[in-house]
Amino acid sequence: MTPKVIVPLRALIMVLLLLALAAQALVPLAAREAATMAPELSSLQVPYAVAGIATIACGQVVLVAIWPLLTRVHRGAIFDVGAFRWVGVMIGAGVVATTLILLLTAHVLFVVQQGPVTVPLVLLGGCAAGAAFTLLMVVMRALLRSAVAMRAELAEVI
Repeated sequence: MTPKVIVPLRALIMVLLLLALAAQALVPLAAREAATMAPELSSLQVPYAVAGIATIACGQVVLVAIWPLLTRVHRGAIFDVGAFRWVGVMIGAGVVATTLILLLTAHVLFVVQQGPVTVPLVLLGGCAAGAAFTLLMVVMRALLRSAVAMRAELAEVI
C-alpha cells in the first residue's frame, strides 16, 4: 500500500478519533436531557452515560489499533506474528462494545420497558453491527494466520 493511501487513512483515523471524542463529550448532555424528559428514569442517567462513553471508547481502541497495522502494511510486514496482537485488540474491543450494547438492550427491553419502540430497535441494530464487526475480525485473524503460515512455508522453500 502506497503512502498516497496510508496518509489519507491516517488523517481519517485522526478525524474519526476527534469526532468520537466529541461524541463522548455529548453523551452526558444527552443523558441529562433524557433524564429531564423522563424523571422516573433519572437514576439511569449515569450508568447509561458510562455505557455510552465506554462503547465509544471501544471504537476509539479499534481506530488506534489500525494505526500500527497501517505501519506494518507500509513496511510490508503485515504478514507477521506481531500483527496478531493488534487484531486481537480489535476483537476484544468489539466483544466489549457488543456486550455493553447487548446488556443495555436487555435492560431497556426487560427492566425499563419504557420509551419509544425505536430505542430498542436501534440498540438491537448496534448489537448486530458490533457482532458483525467482531466476527469479521475473527475471520480476518484466521486469514492472517493462514497468510503467516504460508509465508513461513514459502520462506522454507526458498
